Amino acid sequence: MIGNDMKINSQLPIRANVILTLENIKQGQSLSSLLDDLLTALKDSQKGFAHQLLLGTLRHWHAIGRIGESLIKQPPTDMSVICALNMGLYELLYMNTPDYAVINETLNALKALNKNYGVGFINAVLRKVADKKEKFTKKIQKNHSLPNWLAKQIKQDWGEYYENLGQNLRKSAPIFLRVNGKFSTLDKYADLLNSANIAHQILPLGVADERVIKLTASQKVQSLPHFQDGFVSVQDRHAQLCGHILKTLDLPKNLRLLDACTAPGGKLAQLLELSNDVFHVEHITALDNDEKRLNRVHDNLTRLALADGAKVICADATNYRTDVSFDVIVLDAPCSATGVIRRHPDIALLRTEQDVIQTVALQVDILQNLWQNLMVGGYLLYVTCSLLKIENEKQILNFLANTPNAKAVDFGLNLPSQIKQTVGYQCLPLSDDDGDGFYYALLQKVDR
Repeated sequence: MIGNDMKINSQLPIRANVILTLENIKQGQSLSSLLDDLLTALKDSQKGFAHQLLLGTLRHWHAIGRIGESLIKQPPTDMSVICALNMGLYELLYMNTPDYAVINETLNALKALNKNYGVGFINAVLRKVADKKEKFTKKIQKNHSLPNWLAKQIKQDWGEYYENLGQNLRKSAPIFLRVNGKFSTLDKYADLLNSANIAHQILPLGVADERVIKLTASQKVQSLPHFQDGFVSVQDRHAQLCGHILKTLDLPKNLRLLDACTAPGGKLAQLLELSNDVFHVEHITALDNDEKRLNRVHDNLTRLALADGAKVICADATNYRTDVSFDVIVLDAPCSATGVIRRHPDIALLRTEQDVIQTVALQVDILQNLWQNLMVGGYLLYVTCSLLKIENEKQILNFLANTPNAKAVDFGLNLPSQIKQTVGYQCLPLSDDDGDGFYYALLQKVDR
C-alpha cells in the first residue's frame, strides 16, 4: 500500500486535505486527533464543507466501498486513491455539489497530492456512477455501513433491532445538554435558550421523572448561553443516566466515591454537580491512566467550577488500590465504543474483532481489581458505550458467576430504547431522539 508523505496544509485544496485526513485515519489515527489540524488549515468559509465531507465519507465508508468494489476489477493499492474515490463517491451521492464539480475537484485534489496515476481510474468510476446516480443512491442507502464482522455481531446480539441500528448508526448524533444544577435548573436554562432563539426540545431521560434538553438545530456549543460560565455541558442522553441511577439508591452519608476510567470526565462532572444536594459526598477520587486525557478532565471541571471537588489521579485501574474502601465505584469501562459510532464514525474503520477480544480481557482485569476496593454493602455501577453483549451483559454475567460476594441490583429505565437485560439495561440508538449505545449494570458487594 503506497503511502503519502504530504502533510495537511493551507496551500492544498480542501479536498486534498480531506483525503490526507482520511488516509491518516485508515493508518490508525483517530478522528479526534486529526480534526483540529484539518480545520486549522482551512478558511472559516471552508470549514463547514470540509467537516461535512470528512464525517460523511467516514459514516458511509463501507457502503461506499461496496459500490466501488462492484465497479472495479482490480482495486487500487494506494490508500490516497482509495480515499479520494470514497470521498468523491460520497460527495456525488449525498451532497448538492454539481456532478461535474465533484469529478473535477476530486481529480484536482489527487493531482495536488502528486497521485496523477490515479486520475484516469477515479474519473472513470465517478462518471459511471454519475450517469446512473439514482440507481447507486438507492443501492448505497440500503442496509448498513459497518465492517462485516461488526454487522454480523450486531445482528447476532440485536436481531430484532438490526436494520434500525444499521441505518441509525450512519446518521449524525443528536446534541443533548446537561444543565449544571449548581448554577441553574433545566427549566431556567430552557428559558435562556428561548430568549436566545435556540431551538430545542425537553425530553424524558428514562429514569424516574428526570429530563434532558435536546438541541433541534445546528448550534455552536461555545455560543450557548453562559457556556463559558459553566451553566451547561454537552452530554449524551444515555450517558446522563449515570448519576440519576445512583440517585435511586439509599446511599450512606459521608459517601466515598471512585470514578474509574474517568476521562473525558462527563460522568465525573455530573456526579460533582449532584454532590451534596443529592449525594452527601465526603470524597470523590477520579482516575485514568492517560495523562493527556486527564488534561481535558481538568479543563472541563475548571469551566464548570468543579475543579476542587475531586482528587484526580493518573493511575491504572487494573492495579489501583486504596487503604480505605469506597461506598460507590463508577466504572466507565474501556470498550469498543461501538455505541458512539454516530459521534465518532472513524470507530467503524479502526476497530477490529481482535480489539474487542483484548478489551474484554482488560475489562475482566479491571473489574476484578476494583472489586477489591469496594466495601461490603457498596455498589459498583458498570457502564460501557458499547453495543456488543460480550462487553456488556455477558461480561457481567461472567463476573457474577465467578464472584460469590457480588449480586446484581435491579433498577428501572423506561424508554423504548432502554432495553432490560438479564442484568442491567442496554440502551440503543433507535431513533433521532435516542442517545448513544450504552450499557448499565448495578452490582452490590455482599457479605458471604
